Amino acid sequence: MPAASTPSLLDLHHPDWTRDPYPLYHRMRQHAPVLWDELMRSWIVLGHQEIARLSKDERLSGARIRDFHAQLPPAARGDLEPLARALSDMMLFNEPPRHTRLRRLIRPGLTPRFIREMRPLIESTVDSLLSGVADRGEMDVIRDFSEPLSRDVIARLAGVPDHAAGLLENWQGLLHEFFSQSSAQVPRVNALRAAFDEVAEQRERGQAEDVFSRIIAEQLAAEEFTEDEVFANFLLLIDAGQATTTHLIGNAVLALLRNPDQLALLREAPELTRDATHELMRYDSSVQFTSRVALADLEIAGQHIRQGQTVILVLGAGNRDPRRYPDPDRLDVRRKATDHLSFGHGIHYCLGASLALAEIEIAVRELLRRTEDLHLAEPEPSWMDSINFRFAKALPVRFRPAGRGPATEAAQSATGGQR
Repeated sequence: MPAASTPSLLDLHHPDWTRDPYPLYHRMRQHAPVLWDELMRSWIVLGHQEIARLSKDERLSGARIRDFHAQLPPAARGDLEPLARALSDMMLFNEPPRHTRLRRLIRPGLTPRFIREMRPLIESTVDSLLSGVADRGEMDVIRDFSEPLSRDVIARLAGVPDHAAGLLENWQGLLHEFFSQSSAQVPRVNALRAAFDEVAEQRERGQAEDVFSRIIAEQLAAEEFTEDEVFANFLLLIDAGQATTTHLIGNAVLALLRNPDQLALLREAPELTRDATHELMRYDSSVQFTSRVALADLEIAGQHIRQGQTVILVLGAGNRDPRRYPDPDRLDVRRKATDHLSFGHGIHYCLGASLALAEIEIAVRELLRRTEDLHLAEPEPSWMDSINFRFAKALPVRFRPAGRGPATEAAQSATGGQR
């Protein structure tokens, strides 16, 4: 194994790497696309080809929640039991055949046809949010735009009752909280379970009106799922559909603001936005890695991984692998990047990818269409201190509403803003 002096993923806690982890990934990849991280006691996989291959290897398992939970101190173990119970029933942390069965629970609600039917809701929500900040000329992209957008869309999709919608405000990702050993989300999860049980009763009486509840009812009639399994994957839908999408939009907007030539190109040719969404996700994903446990010995890229060892697939590094993407640190909205790894790969490829792509596409396109002189209000955002989840805590920007130039603003100011 390489000496411990080899760069470690734990170096990502340094502020320089928190702001920009990609140079560190390149340094690590110079040693090898697959290397041993002595500090993490894990194999680190940094190459696109290697990540794609291992994501489909049945000798690696993502069923790791209970193992992690069992290693916690007794007090933390007790506090986090409700989260561990829910997470361990999510399809994300299971392997076939249970994973296959759980995936069938959600898949009918995320078909291309269903996503097309969701687009008007996404568009109307984006329109309302941008109209609400237009006269201010400034906003926090996270607080005022991407977070309420993803929250409202996923609440409608998942059938969250109106009186419980407030539980989704300021949502912090469950995975981030659990692996950070924080129990702050447990009361919220318990309250959501009560709301979920209420919807379940309506569903049993045939009174649930949202599309997703009707789909769940059909799935429950066709195949036996426990209410715990349904709730866990209801939570997964909320967690991935809200926290992940919120920060994918934030990262995409930040990437464009730091690459004004690409922002200008999308303004001039908005028809490029749909394909550009993939490039924006490749360029800076909000989820940087996922981990697996080896169920058997295996070889890859000249390295021997032993049964029981942890394997960390660094999706963010694979997305910047120069062997797959020429000039990978350059944002190019014309690049064909549909094979990026930000949604995972193989059987764990994100079922909600199409919904997230639709939200990002519409959010970016409309933000650029309805603003001019869009720029950062602060030179550098404050980043979440996490080696896995990459996002700015806030993203304040300033702008002019489209069609309202400086002369118009001056005239409005002179008349007290009357129009």
